[in-house]
Amino acid sequence: MKKVIAICMILIACSDEQLSAFTDAISIFKWTVHFDFNIYDLNSQTKSHLDSLILFLKSDTLAVAKIEIAGHCDSVGSNVYNDALSFKRAQNVKAYLVLNGIGDSLISNVKGYGKRKPLNDNQTPANRDDNRRVEIIVQLKTPAKKGAVVNSGVRDTTNLKTIDISKVQVNDIIQLPDINFYPDRHLILERSMNALKILLNTMLLNKTLKIEIRGHVCCLPNYQGDAFDEDTYKEDLSIERAREIYLYLSENGVERDRMTYIGLGAKFPLVQEFTEHDKVLNRRVEVKILSK
Repeated sequence: MKKVIAICMILIACSDEQLSAFTDAISIFKWTVHFDFNIYDLNSQTKSHLDSLILFLKSDTLAVAKIEIAGHCDSVGSNVYNDALSFKRAQNVKAYLVLNGIGDSLISNVKGYGKRKPLNDNQTPANRDDNRRVEIIVQLKTPAKKGAVVNSGVRDTTNLKTIDISKVQVNDIIQLPDINFYPDRHLILERSMNALKILLNTMLLNKTLKIEIRGHVCCLPNYQGDAFDEDTYKEDLSIERAREIYLYLSENGVERDRMTYIGLGAKFPLVQEFTEHDKVLNRRVEVKILSK
């Protein structure tokens, strides 16, 4: 019988040794942020994704050798236009990193590849979304010793919060009620980012952990499939909300083969809906543990 963990986030401190073991296992990693169609400015969600990277780069167990930034576009428009657009995206990412304490001298290369290096065939809106991206490629030196200062800031890794995976089993479901969205949209609320970063830290520091991200909606009969998403103009709101969490994690360094996502509509409400609070409880994202 599956167990539902209703206590939300179980928080533990991550030791220097745990983070050091993680960084020892990698010498190059890639962080990805995505952009809306024909946009090169950073929105709040893109900045939040970059904030996670910045905190990671400032860890006192991490020594960065160099950073390369590559901008990309979907297939709409000419090569000349997309080359310029992708370069502006990459430049804006660099400017944000430098503004937030990542040394300019570490960023060795900023390029715009336009539509020349797509991830996929651009045949669907989701594929085009994936292609509109900036990739930040980070090359590491040998990890710094405890107490060393890297770049212009130091993060105390003892304050890195995660879900305590030792307290959950395979097939357990962890509810994430602190991760919420704008009404009728799959855009994540700013106040949810701390909880989302806890989930991200958990995935980064537990490299064998695999999860299924499960989206739910409120305010519908449980026999009705899904709610209308004002961003996609389709009845796929629970799917898109789960996918948004999936994209956030993958953009911030979690391998995609460790995650799946599904939308369950209003089929599995936690409570009957008599009040607004009841609706909030049902309008949720959960994580099912597939393997540890």
